[in-house]
Amino acid sequence: MRDQEKNTPLYVQIREYIKNQIEMGILKPGDQIPTELELKDQFQVSIMTIKTALRFLVDEGLVFRIAGKGSFVSTGEKQEAKDLLLENKVKIGFLMPPLGDKLSIQLFRGIEESCRDEGLMLMVKSVLTQSEERFAIREMIDAGAEGLIIFPVDGEAYSDEILRLKSDRFPFVLVDRYLPGIKTNAVYSDNYDGGHIGTDYLARKGHKHVGILSLNRSKTSSSEDRFRGYLDAAKKNQLRLEPNYWLTQIDDASLPDENNRKEMIFEWLQNEPTITSVFAFSPETALCAAKMAVKLGKKIPEDLAIICFDNPQIRGLENDYFTWIEQNFELMGTEAVKLLLRSMHDPSTLEQIVIPLSLHEGQST
Repeated sequence: MRDQEKNTPLYVQIREYIKNQIEMGILKPGDQIPTELELKDQFQVSIMTIKTALRFLVDEGLVFRIAGKGSFVSTGEKQEAKDLLLENKVKIGFLMPPLGDKLSIQLFRGIEESCRDEGLMLMVKSVLTQSEERFAIREMIDAGAEGLIIFPVDGEAYSDEILRLKSDRFPFVLVDRYLPGIKTNAVYSDNYDGGHIGTDYLARKGHKHVGILSLNRSKTSSSEDRFRGYLDAAKKNQLRLEPNYWLTQIDDASLPDENNRKEMIFEWLQNEPTITSVFAFSPETALCAAKMAVKLGKKIPEDLAIICFDNPQIRGLENDYFTWIEQNFELMGTEAVKLLLRSMHDPSTLEQIVIPLSLHEGQST
């Protein structure tokens, strides 16, 4: 590269180099361009820099791609429409938890519809553990994914594979949460505001003794932000801040199974009879708290009010049984695709998009 080009982004320099090779006739119509690995070694840059340069050449119509074969100089002749469309479709990957609830289905729907609108090919992998997540990330990149949308798996530490994506400047967007202290592209709910809204609502209902129920041990952001929102709202409303009111710490190596979870919540409610309301950070724990309260002879909401994040899908005679805070997962998926595309076209993109929440009043408060 010439000295005067030092301030020009590397992917632009590489794009111009290949463009000049085509214009000078060194690379002729139909010729195969050196592979991404060959270009990476030639220019001593990351594979993502090469992918970005080639993407711009494709956008300009100078180059076309054939999946599994490589990149070629455009011939200027009409290709068979269907084959060319499939071969040149940009692939992105989506790593998500198993489709076991309405929320994950909404998130998937938002991503899938946006990919269809943008003409993207979507690859989906369901993962449960960080080791599965690590393998799926590598597998999708090997399969040609040019960007990833990741719903991070819960864990005690940050995923090393996600950190590696960041260091390699590979385009990716986290959904539902972000990594505290580490700047990445992310789209997530305003969990702090959710914690604040729910606690403020209980305070307006006259509750001074609010219990917090969260059995999530993840190092990602959602539970921590919800708890910060609760703390600030509790201080504003002069609620009693009693650590015994917070069932949030689990010492075991893994999350408790359902029976252990029920036992823990039962003992907690039994040992803290002054708690008049529970703010559960998941619908599962809200249901469990309601069952254990009834087992203790408490009436809901007369003796114990319960509010939670997300809808447990239990209905009363006229409306939802639980008072709950709604997250717009479909919008989250749509915004994630848009942000990923911006990141793919400009690797310097670094944005965090916060999706607002809303409260739905039910019979449990």
